[in-house]
Amino acid sequence: MNKTILLVDDDQRLRDLLKDYLSEKNLSIFTSQDFEEAKEILKYFVFDLIILDRMMPSGDGVELISLIKNKSNTPIIMLTAMGENENIIQGLKIGSDDYVSKPFEPEELYLRIKKLLNLYENINQSELRIEFGNYVFDTKTLVLKKEYEEIYLTEGENTLLIKLINKRNNLVSREELADKEFDESELRKVDVGITRLRQKIEKIPKKPQFIKTIRSKGYMLVCREI
Repeated sequence: MNKTILLVDDDQRLRDLLKDYLSEKNLSIFTSQDFEEAKEILKYFVFDLIILDRMMPSGDGVELISLIKNKSNTPIIMLTAMGENENIIQGLKIGSDDYVSKPFEPEELYLRIKKLLNLYENINQSELRIEFGNYVFDTKTLVLKKEYEEIYLTEGENTLLIKLINKRNNLVSREELADKEFDESELRKVDVGITRLRQKIEKIPKKPQFIKTIRSKGYMLVCREI
């Protein structure tokens, strides 16, 4: 895969374990033991993906997530403790793309890394503009506009829209949109996210023209390339 990843975690044993495992998957791993060190590294290096512990003795990862997302579209995976639902939701709201709850198997993290890198690579390689009604989504800049006005999307809404665009005019299951097939709460979050997207792009959200519901299966974005 030959991608470069920054891993931020105060647990040296976990850092060493993940560095060894992910290096075997042809990933280049940089490590940092705290947020301040990570900030210094980010001044000089660009990464394809960042993994960070949401809460560490040195502080809260929210500031670092915001810093990263304000400067780039680098995908982020949070590492969280079991039961930290409030922290997970806050992290996702400010820009984290995914999370893994500790304890976890290195293979689970690798599969999430692989999926996110593929998602962003597909978008970055494409320079298409996707049109639905009066709206245009630029797959290079990841910006949605209505005529000349930019429409604000949260990171979660942007991620949902990208996934729909990647399979435009085809069915996308709720499980694909959630990336967590066996978690019913995650599937409900998908439905909420779709509802919010429709409120921003549909003239009549309850009678959608663009994001269609395929009953008992998932959703489909009806659009065209320009």
